[in-house]
Amino acid sequence: MVNLVYAVVIAIVMVAGFLFGAANQQQVELDLLYTQYQLRLVDVAVLFLLIGLLAGFLLTMLFRIRRRLRRNSQQPTSTS
Repeated sequence: MVNLVYAVVIAIVMVAGFLFGAANQQQVELDLLYTQYQLRLVDVAVLFLLIGLLAGFLLTMLFRIRRRLRRNSQQPTSTS
């Protein structure tokens, strides 16, 4: 049942994203350090959404690995 709720929520978000993309065809200029790009507004929004998701995933993995290493180093080792 929970998987069905997740699927419905994901479908709603995807439909909203497609509607946002269809409604925002405005061209914007993305200035980087040495270059410029002409992109649609929705492309810039998706780009920064994906960068944010990737950064969040990497930070989460970093903290999980640090916590696991800290927990393993605090456990007493048995020597026989």
